[in-house]
Amino acid sequence: MTTVAPLAIRQLVEADAPAFLALRVAGILENPSYFGSPAAEEEAAGVALFESRIRGSQEADAVFGAFRGDALVAIAGFFRPASGTMKHRATLWGVYVAPEERGGDTAERLIRRVIDHAREHVDVLTGHVTVGNARARRFYVRLGFGFSGVEHKNLKVDGRHYDQEILVMDFTAPSA
Repeated sequence: MTTVAPLAIRQLVEADAPAFLALRVAGILENPSYFGSPAAEEEAAGVALFESRIRGSQEADAVFGAFRGDALVAIAGFFRPASGTMKHRATLWGVYVAPEERGGDTAERLIRRVIDHAREHVDVLTGHVTVGNARARRFYVRLGFGFSGVEHKNLKVDGRHYDQEILVMDFTAPSA
């Protein structure tokens, strides 16, 4: 009988950067139209870029990971703009769940952790889902996100444009 290690959700630290890089590149290679940069650029930037993303540029910036034992199996970032007039908003970015973790509660536990973090720091959490990714769209709706529009041609991969729907969760709304 094989024992499955428990799932742990935590904020990444700089020592997690190599695993973060590897998992993000795996996600981009699997679904390049879901991410804002090509795998080759991420790999070329190296571990230093991922350490920087983990540190963030604003006080509340964070990257969260789901770990199965010592293995990083899912990632999601939280970024808040530096502008004083936009600090009330943040962006959910870089969400990826390894194939072997799909279908369980890994994604939900991870994104709920980001939502809890966001609720402590901002009024609004936004993000994107590529048009046509029905599974992700249903997932975000189930977690309480709404949609505020479409960014046309938001990504361009191998000469093809992809539209993205704008996710929004307003913590100041009565239903929040």
